[in-house]
Amino acid sequence: MKTYKSSHMIKAEDLNHHENLYAGRAIEWMMEASFIAAVGEHKNKNGLLYKNTHQFDFFSPVTPGEIISYLSTVVRAGNTSFTIHINLKSEETGTIKAEGYTTFVTIDENKKPMKHEIVLDDTDSPVELKWRSAANGFFTRN
Repeated sequence: MKTYKSSHMIKAEDLNHHENLYAGRAIEWMMEASFIAAVGEHKNKNGLLYKNTHQFDFFSPVTPGEIISYLSTVVRAGNTSFTIHINLKSEETGTIKAEGYTTFVTIDENKKPMKHEIVLDDTDSPVELKWRSAANGFFTRN
């Protein structure tokens, strides 16, 4: 699947009391980045409804002045929903600072779930296969 990229520079107003990127701001930007990817794949911004954020994890701090990118890739396609994997990456070092997943539901004009046309492409990438497996796990009932 196509990967969508959006970037931000970390400024003083983006910091927490430890002088690192505030998690709330990071998640706000993650939601924005995943919505951009969702629209890119679904082609109808009015036909999307946010459902859930899954497993957002920080691996290392993001510091002032750092330029980060959110890399968003659709990794699961159900009948009326799809899930996006998002990496938060340092542009300076290439280090993945955090990752998470979001799920959107496709809706009709009456806000009722509607089937979408999104189909995952074939991949043999171990990384993307890992993301797909994790995303499918969010929807497995025990």
